[in-house]
Amino acid sequence: MIKAISFDVGHTLIKYNSPLNWNSLYHPALEQVINECNINYSDEKIEAAIPILTKYNTRVHYREVEISSDVIFSEILGLWNVNLSLLNKAKEKFYSFFQTNAIPFIDVEPVLYKLKSNNFKIGVLTDVAYGMDNGFSLKDINAISKYIDVAITSVDAGFRKPNSAGFQKLLSALNVKPYEMLYVGDEEKDIIGANKIGIVSALINRNNKE
Repeated sequence: MIKAISFDVGHTLIKYNSPLNWNSLYHPALEQVINECNINYSDEKIEAAIPILTKYNTRVHYREVEISSDVIFSEILGLWNVNLSLLNKAKEKFYSFFQTNAIPFIDVEPVLYKLKSNNFKIGVLTDVAYGMDNGFSLKDINAISKYIDVAITSVDAGFRKPNSAGFQKLLSALNVKPYEMLYVGDEEKDIIGANKIGIVSALINRNNKE
């Protein structure tokens, strides 16, 4: 018997205006960081930072081990000779560029309401971009957080899907067995990761759905 329903976040529960691969938007995002942090602007700074972001872009370079945002942005600020006291502000300005207008899909709240009304436990397991801290990444689900019992990110797990670590952590937090949970995601890695430890899965296609 299924006791818990868990979800990926991006393009499953939450609609973003930005693409899955952020590389085409590095320049304006880094420009926002520089301007908002009062760093002396130059195109050379931005061009020098882009290879660092590309190195940690999991859409370009596959990895399952999660990397801390502090590691990534300390590297960028170090390259720019900027004091690390600006680390948190720089991260916030970079991430916020991609989180603008992030909203739940229109069907999400009614579905979550129905599930909670039928006493299902609700979980979230999401891979974050560039080691995004929970304080930033979980803002995206604020509008539906009242329905969610447990929210786990790849930062919490230390690994990215399809690695089993996040799924195991989610099962433990929800106190259910693998066969008692359904996991819903929009990518193959969601399905592979869930299935390899016995979790029932469902692939959702949001490409043509509002």
